[in-house]
Amino acid sequence: MTAISRSTKPSSKQVHTPAEAEIRAILAHRNPQMTARALTPLAKLVANFADVVAGLAVDQREKIPTSKTVLRNMLLTAARLRTEPSADESQNAAVEPAVERHRGTGLGDLLSLEVGRERLAQYVHTRPLESWAGPVAGPGEIEKQLHVARSTLNEWHRRGAVIGLLRGERKHVYPLEQFVDARPMQGVGDVAKIAPDERAAWLWLRQPHGRFDMRPPLDLLKAGQREQVIQAAERDFV
Repeated sequence: MTAISRSTKPSSKQVHTPAEAEIRAILAHRNPQMTARALTPLAKLVANFADVVAGLAVDQREKIPTSKTVLRNMLLTAARLRTEPSADESQNAAVEPAVERHRGTGLGDLLSLEVGRERLAQYVHTRPLESWAGPVAGPGEIEKQLHVARSTLNEWHRRGAVIGLLRGERKHVYPLEQFVDARPMQGVGDVAKIAPDERAAWLWLRQPHGRFDMRPPLDLLKAGQREQVIQAAERDFV
């Protein structure tokens, strides 16, 4: 009797690469209920998908969706295709990301200017200047408290040595924390020249900063650390 030899050529469903074997082991560990017959083709699919993605350019990989729902829909769509591309087409085909489409609620009804202002007024609350700037005083009060003449204060402001904040449309008031011994604190004017405007400069000077151990730059100026503050202002504003 002639013996019938069996081909030892591995089936197309067998694991061929170390990557497939590794993926199969991971799948078996995470899905103990799956049979070996189901695990082998799944490992091959995952390994091939990983190889294809790894061969794409970075910008192409970033376009591939990571949502489980989107990927599932893509695979179901691919499974429904009746024809398969050729080997050359499979290698050259670009992976196109699925697009999730959503419809918004729209802009709603248009409002008149008056109604719009009324609604905005319900959310906008006026904050007093002192709530963020600290104690401030006008030229007259500064002259009484610090004995600094109005002409001297105006000259300091003109030269940018002190910061003046607008109260109303034209009236300037001056934060009192910027004066030491009735003179402008060194460094305040430097920050004012770097910042886009005096308001931004004073906000920055009074705001705690992480690089200063959550201390405001104004505290460092009081301690004589002027250069350190100027360098920080240049990094933040320039």
